[in-house]
Amino acid sequence: MIDFTHDGHIHTPFCPHGSTDALEAYVKAARTRGLKTITFTEHAPLPAGFVDPTPDQDSAMSLETLPEYLDQVARLKQAYADVLDIRVGLEIDYLPGFAEETIALLEPFANRLDETILSQHFLLDDGDYLPVDFSLETFDVLVKRLGSFEAVVRAYYESLEAGLRFEWERLNVRRIGHLDLPIKYEKQYDWEREHVKDIETRLLRTIQVRGFGLDLNTAGLRKVDCGKVYAEAVAVDAIALGIPFVLGSDAHVAMDVGRDFEDIQKKATFR
Repeated sequence: MIDFTHDGHIHTPFCPHGSTDALEAYVKAARTRGLKTITFTEHAPLPAGFVDPTPDQDSAMSLETLPEYLDQVARLKQAYADVLDIRVGLEIDYLPGFAEETIALLEPFANRLDETILSQHFLLDDGDYLPVDFSLETFDVLVKRLGSFEAVVRAYYESLEAGLRFEWERLNVRRIGHLDLPIKYEKQYDWEREHVKDIETRLLRTIQVRGFGLDLNTAGLRKVDCGKVYAEAVAVDAIALGIPFVLGSDAHVAMDVGRDFEDIQKKATFR
């Protein structure tokens, strides 16, 4: 059963590639849309040895700003406690080769985190970290290097499956973010999901065994080359495995909080 009054994936002005909308603006938008619970999940700081491969190197907040982020959301939680359940969390990147460093970096803050998301925005190929969702141009580099769109999706699933062997519970990870992020650009390619169904099924079973949920992420609806909810295509199989879903707008601006939730609620899959 999905809680349509909870937006579990929201960014903030602490996001270097987001907006300058104040935290209060996100709260106002949530209340306007009738939400009862919101979870702020700002992009967690990246480990020192990792060099952000995006052209703008703006994928995550710095470690220096993390305490301020936590403090500001804590104040917001208290200020609006009577009208809205506000939770503080992070969107943590699984970086192949840097998982242990990431956990060590963020574990000192774990006792202040209500819930976190584990996501993957980069793939490691032949020693290079390549962005998955920065732009169509950078994604096409991945397709050309790996050979096909299906090969990118397969590599994405395989990488995430490998990443789940680490102790993410130490950082209060509750769910996996936008499980099928590569479909952000799927309209530009011909591909068949059946060609990756085996690894998709294996990944879902690994997620089930680990006890994690999934982020049912509406941001894909707002992407011109996608037009789909991230993780919707795996919903039937995930539900059959007992994997819980939490809706997430992946809002990077206040106006997107809770966006498209009403449309998702109408879909028979989630009734």
